[in-house]
Amino acid sequence: MSFIERIQCYCREQLEPGSRLVLSLIVTLFIYLVILLDFKLQKFEWHFLVPAFSTFFLLLYYRISDEFKDFKTDQKFFPDRPIPSGRLKLSDLNVLLIAVTIISVLMNVIFPYAIIEFLLALFFTFCMGKWFFMEKTISSNRLYAFFTHAPVGLFLYWYAEAYLLNQNHLSWSLPEKLSIIGFIVLPGLSWEILRKTYLPEDEMPGYQIYSTMLGFKGSLAFAALWVIITILNNFVMVSLFESLDGMNLPLFILNLLLLVVIFLHGVRPRLKNLKPVAEIYMALHLFIPLATLIYKAWRQLHV
Repeated sequence: MSFIERIQCYCREQLEPGSRLVLSLIVTLFIYLVILLDFKLQKFEWHFLVPAFSTFFLLLYYRISDEFKDFKTDQKFFPDRPIPSGRLKLSDLNVLLIAVTIISVLMNVIFPYAIIEFLLALFFTFCMGKWFFMEKTISSNRLYAFFTHAPVGLFLYWYAEAYLLNQNHLSWSLPEKLSIIGFIVLPGLSWEILRKTYLPEDEMPGYQIYSTMLGFKGSLAFAALWVIITILNNFVMVSLFESLDGMNLPLFILNLLLLVVIFLHGVRPRLKNLKPVAEIYMALHLFIPLATLIYKAWRQLHV
C-alpha cells in the first residue's frame, strides 16, 4: 500500500476526520451565535471558521497521538486495527502530526486573534500525547488518564471563545466562559465513561476499562455523576445568556432521560454498553439549543 492508501485506510477505519470536522464546525458556530445574539451583532461573519478548523486540527493531533500510546494495547486486544495489522506505519502518523501542527500554527499566525490561547491548547495536546511525561503512572490507571486528559476541552474551547470574542472586540465574564465550555465538554465525559463500561462477562481480561476499576454499577454511577453536573451547569449557563432563554426544560428532560436509561441499564442491562445511547444524547444536547440559536439569529439579522 502507498502512503496515501495507508492514510485513507486509517481515516476510514479509525480517525474518522469527517465527524471531528463536523463537531468542530458545530461547536464553534454555537459559541459564535451566542455571541452574535447576546451582543446583538448585525452581521454574520464567516471568520468563525478559523477557530473551527484550528480546533479540528487539534482534535486530530491528540487522536493521532493516542495511536502511539495505544500501540502495545492494540497489538494484544485489537490486532485487526490498521497499525497492528501492518496496514499503517507509525512513521505515517508522524507525518500527519507534523502536517496538522504546521497548518494550524500557520492559520493562527495569519489570523492572530487568540494566538496565546491557541499555543496553550497546542501545548496541552502535545503533553497529552506524552502522557504528561508520567507514562508509567498515568498509562496504568484509566482514572488518572481520565482526570489528566479531560481538561483538553477547557483549552480547546477557551481558545475558540477567545478568538471569537477578540475578533469582535468583546468580552465575557469567567462564569460565562466556563459555563459555555461546560455545556460543550461535560456530555462527552459521561459518553467516555459509558462507552467503556461493560458487563462483567463482556470484559476482556487484562484490558482496563472503567467498569473493571469501579465495577459495573460503580462505573454507571460515575457516568451519572457527570450527567448531574451537566444539569447544574446548564441551569447556570441559561441564566447567564439571554439567547438561551427557554432551554432549561428541554435540556433538563434530555439529561433526565439519560439518567433513567443509566439506572435501567444498571438494573437490567439489554445492551453491551450505552455508547450508542450516549452518542444520541450528545448530538441532541448540542443540536436542540443550536437549532434555536440559528432561528433567533436568522430573525435578528433579517428583521
